This record gives sequence, C-alpha cells and structure tokens, in this order.
Amino acid sequence: MISKDQNQIALIDQTVNAFDSGISTIEPQDGIALIDKWLDRLDEVGDDATDEIADTLEELRSELDPSQNEGQPDASAIAEILQDLIQQTQAVMQSAEASAEQTELSQLIATLENLHSQVAASAGDES
Repeated sequence: MISKDQNQIALIDQTVNAFDSGISTIEPQDGIALIDKWLDRLDEVGDDATDEIADTLEELRSELDPSQNEGQPDASAIAEILQDLIQQTQAVMQSAEASAEQTELSQLIATLENLHSQVAASAGDES
C-alpha cells in the first residue's frame, strides 16, 4: 500500500459505492464477495501492517456467511468487528507507506464508520 495503486483505489471506490446507499441495500453474499476481493488484494500487496486487517476481514466474512451463522448475522458482533476494522485502517492510513492514498483511505474509513453506525443501531433494535 505504498503508491497510487489503481487496483487498490478502484477497490476502495467499489467498497465506498457499494455501501453509499446504506447497509440495508447489501446482501450478505455481496459483502462476502467484496471481502474476498479485499483478501485477495491484501494477499498480493499486504505487509505486516495489513495482516491484522486481513484477519479482521476473515472474521467479518465468517460472521456474514449464512452457512456459519445459521442464516442470521449477529449485528452486535458485526459492529464490534467493524470498529476493529476502522481502527486498523486508521493505523494503516497514518503510516508513511499509505501517504499516496490518504484521500481514498479517508473515504473508506468514513464509509466503515457509517456502516458501523447503521449496524450498531440495528443491533440496538434487536435487544
């Protein structure tokens, strides 16, 4: 994640656009497909700083997978995972290696924060 990598920027844009209209418009399978793209990308270009993000994405993928959650994702667990992902992405954004992609990463973090708010609100509705 060192330079203006067009594949990475395209994936960030795809993620931001996918969740632009809210979490209720996304099916778990769509989220899983997007996570898989991120995992592939991190596998290609990731480093020690992004290993933690990959682990968190794997955890989120498992939570969204209907075969592993009895068809019902746990909103409070997803909210916690998203909070971890926000913090990890912020840490990567602050690294010198990510300086070329500050704007895109800022957009991604804003999207993750918006998703977190929506999931946390729905988790509150469940109790």
